Amino acid sequence: MLKKFMITILLSPLFLLVPITVGAEGINGQDWQDEMIYSLMVDRFSDGDVDNDFDVNVQDPLRYQGGDFQGIIDQLDYIKEMNFTVVQLSSIFANEEGGFHGEWVKDYTQPEPHFGTIEEFKQLVDEVHKRKMKMILEIPVMSPEEYPNLEEVLLSATLSWIDVGVDGIQMNHLKELTPAYWEHFISEVKKAKPDIFITGFEKDLDQTELEAYDQLGFDSMVNVPLNRLLREELSEPNQSFQPLFDLWEKNEKKFSRRIAFFDNQYTPRFTTEMLEKGTYPITGWKQALAFLYTQPEMPMVYYATETAVDGKELPENIPLMNFRADKELSDYISKLGQIRKEQPALTRGTIKLLYEKDGMVVYQRQYKSDTLVIAVNNTTKDQAVRLSKEQLEDEKELRGLLNNDLVRSADGEYQLVIDRDQAEIYKLMEKSGYNILFILSIFIVFALFGLFMYIAWRRGKNKPID
Repeated sequence: MLKKFMITILLSPLFLLVPITVGAEGINGQDWQDEMIYSLMVDRFSDGDVDNDFDVNVQDPLRYQGGDFQGIIDQLDYIKEMNFTVVQLSSIFANEEGGFHGEWVKDYTQPEPHFGTIEEFKQLVDEVHKRKMKMILEIPVMSPEEYPNLEEVLLSATLSWIDVGVDGIQMNHLKELTPAYWEHFISEVKKAKPDIFITGFEKDLDQTELEAYDQLGFDSMVNVPLNRLLREELSEPNQSFQPLFDLWEKNEKKFSRRIAFFDNQYTPRFTTEMLEKGTYPITGWKQALAFLYTQPEMPMVYYATETAVDGKELPENIPLMNFRADKELSDYISKLGQIRKEQPALTRGTIKLLYEKDGMVVYQRQYKSDTLVIAVNNTTKDQAVRLSKEQLEDEKELRGLLNNDLVRSADGEYQLVIDRDQAEIYKLMEKSGYNILFILSIFIVFALFGLFMYIAWRRGKNKPID
């Protein structure tokens, strides 16, 4: 009994160290703007069932590599550990010969035999939902000249896949069909399932076209114009962030209707672009990901980003996933994801530029009474930035959530010192001072431990010798 009491007393101060955060389950899943998407190519992700490995040749990147539904099921915990809340699949439909990428659809109503059966796909959907995650299914739009009765088949097939239980769909190659068709398509799909998430992608969209698709009823659009700016400004150091903030200032009301990304199957890998410009990929990706997870749009990360994979054109940019790679980036993604889950200012807050000069940027995200300050140093030198009380409330402190930095206001200013190639996410909080309760508890523990040792010594001394 004495031992149990002492263990309880010794452990009690540890509970005082537990940080107070917003419950992740209370935020995640309430709205799509809270989500973080992991996008993958089915054939290139994970081979979980050798029985469907016909015509597979891992030595030929233009052939099937063996990825399938079972392989994704096997790796769902891996995805969840990085704190992603949505799994997005490339086209799963039956394809013409050689269509490992899913872009040569032969039959929208059937799954590609290399990936598995409809029953196995249903199991995958169930396993995603068991982990409190969501699923988005990409649907490539074929040319009407190549696919007879495309408009009718596309709608009916989409409705049937929604019945299986997917939570969202991403329609790729929107320009293959008219705006009038998309209005009709969205209306009919929403009638069948009002809460289905419908997003769209077209690789050559400009800002005007993006906004035109907004008006057709899409819940979200993959932000291609933003992607170009992200790649330009983060692939090498000392580039101004101003164009990004100019874009957001003009589109402030559409934050939740956009998906931000660095690469996908239709682009060269961002790693390749960094290498071409002399940027070390690991530090470059950390900068890019810190920015992606703290900007106002929904972040989407393409598979193998966590291994800094490179590749310029298809199939080089979509290699078979390597799960044995170094975990430095995947751990970093996990930490960013946890911070984003716990801080509603990152998913729902406004954005305000506080400082920007040639690759050093500081900006504020605010939601109700919560304020975050993000500093990204994408330069070749260490940087110091002063924030005044006119910019940030005085007599408080900035606590680093990413690297545990701490900055207290002094003489009405906050001085941030950020090493080159580093980023920090600060939370504005009351000055902490000394934790009197914690210090007192430490003294109590040592006093009780001393008492315990004394009692044990007395018992041993009084114990009769045989």
